[in-house]
Amino acid sequence: MGPMRTVGVTVGKFNPPHLGHLHLVETGAAQVDRLYVLLGARPDQTLPAADRAAWLAAAAPPNVTVIVTPDDLPAANEPWAQRALQVLPQPPEVGFTSEPWGPGWCAAMGAEHVAVDPGRERFPISATEIRADLRTGFEWLVPPARTALARRIVTAGAESSGKTTLAAALAAQWGTTWVPEYGRTYWEGRRHRRDQSWATTEFHHIATTHHTVADGLAAQSAAGLVVLDTDALVTRVWHRRYLGTDDCELAALATVHRPDFYVVCAPDFDWVQDGTRESAGEREAMHRRTLDLVAASGVQYEVLAGDPAARLRRAMDIADKLTTFDPLI
Repeated sequence: MGPMRTVGVTVGKFNPPHLGHLHLVETGAAQVDRLYVLLGARPDQTLPAADRAAWLAAAAPPNVTVIVTPDDLPAANEPWAQRALQVLPQPPEVGFTSEPWGPGWCAAMGAEHVAVDPGRERFPISATEIRADLRTGFEWLVPPARTALARRIVTAGAESSGKTTLAAALAAQWGTTWVPEYGRTYWEGRRHRRDQSWATTEFHHIATTHHTVADGLAAQSAAGLVVLDTDALVTRVWHRRYLGTDDCELAALATVHRPDFYVVCAPDFDWVQDGTRESAGEREAMHRRTLDLVAASGVQYEVLAGDPAARLRRAMDIADKLTTFDPLI
């Protein structure tokens, strides 16, 4: 590696940004004080340029700046060299690409060219392949793109309705990640307090933490699917159970964190005491409240009843349809 340069540049559509792109960006960023990434945007692209830029910037080193520019030029070196010289604060000393046209583009800018994995040996994938089959290519996406694009199924329902059993089984069968109910973890930590009264802020904390964990797991998911055992909507039900009222902030959180599908587990078997449950008399009312909120959410949903095997088979069908992604442009 030669001496550190001040300004470097690379260019592409990054549609979507994948690990090969990130390798290109990280390699360039390690050799310059500031690396500029020109991201081409067209109105017909399925994934908005602003989203692609945000995902790439979030994954990239801190000395990287992503600049969105219209993809409105001929696919030739000279026009794109002039575009780079127009939008960058100063001319680049070096350009990084993995493409055959890279040397000519850099020469037109008066910059040195550095080839980065031109044979795609380290990351044998292309954005074209990922767009054609996102489900298969999901593992190649940069983590922020996985978080944004992963489908989410929430198992919802009252206490002792089989939602945790179903969530864990679905994730295991699918080979993906799942988010255990954080509210239960939180309750286990406070259950021996003398004062068992609840505050609304505790429910805010439960809902926010639950979805933060979900986003973190989605970033690691290579299957395009994350299963959540409850969510902010279900936390609303518990808030009413303990405090007797609804809460507007929880309602807002449930809207912000809308999943792709709710599986509502029917309480169609005897209530089971696992040593911690306490709402046997409230189970039917909480089921109805959950179902009312789910129906009002506008999210697709289905009530699953019957034995665990039958529920899992139907949940697998739902997951399969959710992750049959349409080809991207």
